[in-house]
Amino acid sequence: MSLRKILEDPFAGFYSPAEITNDLNPKTPAQYHLEAVDFLNKLTGVYVGCLFDPPYSLTQVSRSYNDMGLKFKGKENPTGGFPKAKDRIAELIQIGGMVISFGWNTIGMGKKRGFKIEEIMIVSHGGNRNDTLITIERKL
Repeated sequence: MSLRKILEDPFAGFYSPAEITNDLNPKTPAQYHLEAVDFLNKLTGVYVGCLFDPPYSLTQVSRSYNDMGLKFKGKENPTGGFPKAKDRIAELIQIGGMVISFGWNTIGMGKKRGFKIEEIMIVSHGGNRNDTLITIERKL
């Protein structure tokens, strides 16, 4: 396997600092516009890190699909932590590499995938908006 010193982002949106970007929405400047797992399965080699910032709720997933005229597949819903995407990310990240996860919880990649939490941050958005929790983990 080749060692790549880059960061990948399967849910890049409009402003990702990652070197390899993907977003389902074709209006974003991402390099790829695929389902996250399809994007991750295209990647080969070993990576130093990943930004993991998926939709945080079923409502956000549904809205993402509907905004693009796609049919939301409720039974195939990727929430519940996006386990297939996380499993593939764990395969792609080098030992010592980092995953930075964003969401409304701090579950992140988890011990079962070989990661250890290094830091947890809370970002307040003010008013009655939910805080964003950021979990930084290192692959052991």
